[in-house]
Amino acid sequence: MQRSVLLVHHLAYETGGHAARLTAHLPTQTVAFPRRVPPLDAIAGIIVLGGEMSAVDVAAHPSIGVTTDLVRRAVDADVPVLGLCLGHQILGVALGAEHRAGAVDETGLLPVDVVAADPWLGGFTGELRPMQWHTDVVGLPTGATLVATNDAVPVQAFRSGSALGLQFHLEVDEEVLRRWSTVAEPPLGDDLPGGDVEGLVRAYRADTTLHRVVEEGFGAFAESCRLRL
Repeated sequence: MQRSVLLVHHLAYETGGHAARLTAHLPTQTVAFPRRVPPLDAIAGIIVLGGEMSAVDVAAHPSIGVTTDLVRRAVDADVPVLGLCLGHQILGVALGAEHRAGAVDETGLLPVDVVAADPWLGGFTGELRPMQWHTDVVGLPTGATLVATNDAVPVQAFRSGSALGLQFHLEVDEEVLRRWSTVAEPPLGDDLPGGDVEGLVRAYRADTTLHRVVEEGFGAFAESCRLRL
């Protein structure tokens, strides 16, 4: 059976950003608001992207329950899983972590301290300033390794077996920022302190450390998936 990398979308205007670009050399499949997903035997790896809903609001958004079950089974089967923002929270919930709605208000290129080297972050440790846009958080699943933290959100990233959860949007590129500024409701500028989206884009463009982590991290994730093809 031909395996592919599965990208799970929970936004109608999702592009996948760097996550899609840096896995495009592999067979990929995209599902949006999934009611059904492929069998694990057909999956080389999973990327769960962001969304506006809560990771525990299964009644209003059945696709959340489908995705939660998928990533739980994937981790059990040692399938590579990368969760980004909502995907990080879904992964945390799937692994039994506490979920807290409306706990913070993080929007912008904000510092996180990467405290454990992980190949899907390019082995980087130290301060990173990735894009954030969220209010919900999750705790650290039992047995998981804390990978990144900051004062506002103690669990900014964690590793659990074949899965890495990132509360921040490592996948963001300039097109994603443009869509968030023009299509999202509310638009990014409404939540961004100061509302200076153009300034944020300039800061993003100039951050060579962030871009290196993006290229090396998603590249390593893609290699983990390639080994399952």
